[in-house]
Amino acid sequence: MEFIQNEQLRLLVQIQGKESRITEILDKQSKLPDIISSLKVSLDKAQSTLSEASQEFEGTTKERRRLEGLLQDAEEKARKLKGRIPEIKTNKEYQALLKEIAIVEQEKSDFEEKIIMLLDKSDSLKAVCTEKENIVKKEEQDFLSEKGRIDADFDQLTVKLKELESERAAIESEIEPKLLAEYNKLISIRKGLAVVSVRNDYCLGCHIRVPPQIFTEIKNNDKIISCLSCQRILYWKPK
Repeated sequence: MEFIQNEQLRLLVQIQGKESRITEILDKQSKLPDIISSLKVSLDKAQSTLSEASQEFEGTTKERRRLEGLLQDAEEKARKLKGRIPEIKTNKEYQALLKEIAIVEQEKSDFEEKIIMLLDKSDSLKAVCTEKENIVKKEEQDFLSEKGRIDADFDQLTVKLKELESERAAIESEIEPKLLAEYNKLISIRKGLAVVSVRNDYCLGCHIRVPPQIFTEIKNNDKIISCLSCQRILYWKPK
């Protein structure tokens, strides 16, 4: 920064550069958790879909087992009814027993049909679950890979942040206390931008035109001059 004649102004420009980089890094770090959350949306969706398919498969299996139990009961009932046939004395009793056996046999047939349908459904659901499990595994791999990269970026930014903070502290020690206090005040009220250059006689902080006489003085870069509008410290940066 040979174009800046005033040592204190040069230090202010330097510390503003560090400040801007620190703000940039902090902003990036603050956004990384949201990026990770957005990446996890796809994984959460895949896991939710798998959970739904698994629950349906379990429900189908549970219902099939229930029907198999009922089928066994019906078979046992039919066996006992048929075992009573030799005991029958009259045709009326025989016909009644046959009717009762027919009802149980129909129940057995209904249970068997439903069980077969549920077996087919279970096979289909099992295939769906296997497919969803593979999708979840891939989503997990992609998420962990991307999260690892983001975590590494965060760590690198942290290292750089500490370097910049150390450099900023070193520069602060060389700035006159009163001037440093003014700088820190501007940093606080001007959203982290206390020192700006002037381009085409406009302050790049508030974009208000600088009076010609003051602009001429700013171009010398030999003293501290503040913007009449936003109070930021101004300097001239040759093209």
